[in-house]
Amino acid sequence: MASMITAAGSASGIDFESIITASVNAKRAQLANRVTAPKETASLQLSGIGQLKSALSDFQDSLQALTDDNGFNSRKVTIAQDSSNPAISVTTQDDSVSANYDIGVKQLASTEQVKQTFASDAKFSGGTLSITLPSTTSETGEVQSRSFDVKIEDGMTLAQIRKQINQNDLGVTASIVSTKDGDRLVIDSGISGDEAAFSMQFTPDAGASGDPSYVDSSIFNVNTGLNINTATGEATVDDSQATTGNWSVVQGQDAIITVDGAEVTSSTNEFNDQVSGISITAHRVTFTTTTNDQGQEEVEENTVNVDISQDNDAVTEKMQNFVNSYNTLMDQMDKLYKRNTYTDGENQMDGGSLAGDSMLRSLQNQLQNMMTSFMPSNSSGLDIYSMGIEFDGDGKMSLDTTTFKESLDTNFNSVVNMFSGSQSSTGSDGILVKLDNLVEDYTKTNGMLDKREQALNDEISMYEREEEENEAYLEQYEESLRQRYSKVDTTIANYNNALNYLYAALV
Repeated sequence: MASMITAAGSASGIDFESIITASVNAKRAQLANRVTAPKETASLQLSGIGQLKSALSDFQDSLQALTDDNGFNSRKVTIAQDSSNPAISVTTQDDSVSANYDIGVKQLASTEQVKQTFASDAKFSGGTLSITLPSTTSETGEVQSRSFDVKIEDGMTLAQIRKQINQNDLGVTASIVSTKDGDRLVIDSGISGDEAAFSMQFTPDAGASGDPSYVDSSIFNVNTGLNINTATGEATVDDSQATTGNWSVVQGQDAIITVDGAEVTSSTNEFNDQVSGISITAHRVTFTTTTNDQGQEEVEENTVNVDISQDNDAVTEKMQNFVNSYNTLMDQMDKLYKRNTYTDGENQMDGGSLAGDSMLRSLQNQLQNMMTSFMPSNSSGLDIYSMGIEFDGDGKMSLDTTTFKESLDTNFNSVVNMFSGSQSSTGSDGILVKLDNLVEDYTKTNGMLDKREQALNDEISMYEREEEENEAYLEQYEESLRQRYSKVDTTIANYNNALNYLYAALV
C-alpha cells in the first residue's frame, strides 16, 4: 500500500493519526479473515497433495519392480570359470528360464585393418582422401551411406594425416607404430565380423606443388573388398575383389562360440539373440590348438559350464521392498490425514496437510481393502496369506520370507499369477497389477491428483487477486478517513481559536 505522509490532528492537537491507523488495521484484519485463512489452508493442502504424489510414486516403483518385464523372473547365473580371467560373461533376459549350458569360445571377433610402413620423415602430396564404410539400413528401410573426407595439405607428415583421419564420427581410427624400418601406419575400420570391409580413395589437388620429394598420396588408394551399388547405395563385401597395393590387410572376422557343441557366430563378441533368454559376451578364446607327434594340429574344445537357476532370494527381496513401501505409504497417509484438534473452539492446526481429506481416506481404504480382501482366480487353493503375507492389528503388512520362498519353490507359477499376473494370461489381474492400476488413476498426467492440484492453484490465485483488491480498497479507505478527520481537525482548531479569542476579550 502506498505510504501517505500526513500529520492528522496537527491543527487541533488531537491524535487523529492513531485513530486512523487503528481503524485501517481493524479493517485490514476484517478483510484478511476472509482471505488469509482459506488461502493458507489451500496452500497447505497443495503441499499435502505433492507429498502424497511422491509417496504414491515410490510405492509404484516397488509394484513395477515385480509387474514390469517379468519382475518375478529373476535368474541367478553361475559360471564355472576363473573370475580373474573370465572367458565369457552371461546376463539373463526377461524371458529367461532355468537351464544349463557348456559354452566354449573358438574365435573372437576382430576388425578390418590395413597397414603400411613409411619413412619416418616422409611428407605427402596434397589432395582429398575419401574413406567409405559399409552402408546401413534405417528402420524405415532407407539405405544410409557412411563416408567422410580427409583433407591432406601439400607437405603434411604422417602424424598430421593420422590426426586428420581420427577426426571422424564413424569409428575409423589411425595409429602409428615407430619401428626400426620406419613409421607403420595402421588404419582400423572399427567394424568387426566376416562382412567387415572399407575403402580409401585419394583425389589429388589440381594445384599441388608436385614436389618430387613428397610421397604420392595416391598410395592411400586401397579397397579391402567393399563394393558399393551406385544405383541403390547398398554395400556388399567380396574379399576376392580387394585391391590393397602394398598395404597388408588384417581381415575382420566373426566371433565363434559353441553352445553344447553347436557353433554360434556373431559379427561382434556379443551374442544377444542367438540363445533365447540370455546374452553372452566372449572375452577370450578357450579352444586350444596343439600339434601331435605326426605333426597334425588337434583342437581341444575347452568349455565353461553355465547354470541358470531361479533366484528366489532376489524375488523375495523385491517382495520385501513392496511390503516396506506399502507400510511407508500407509504411515504417510495417516500422517497427512491426521485431523486438527480444537481448544475452546479454536483450531490448533496441528493435524496433517490433508487433515480429514475425504479423497485421501477413500484411496487409503481402497488400497487396504484391495490387499486384505483379494480373492485370486486359480486352482492351487493358495491365497496371499498362505504365501507369507500377514497383517497385524494396525493394518501393517509383513512377509514371512521362509513361507514365501517355499511357495516359489513349489508353486512358482501360482505365486506369479497371484501377484503380477495380467488379465490376458490368467483371466484375472494379480493383486499388484490391480494396485498399480488404482494408483495410476491418481498419479498419471491429468489424473485425479493433477486435477486436485490445478483446482487448488486456481483457488490460491483467486485469493491472491482478492488480496490485491483488498490493498487497493484499504488505500481508498485510509484516504477517506484522512479527509474526514481533516475536516474534524480544522473545525476543532477553529473552535479553539474562537474560544481563545473570547477568553482574551473577557480577561
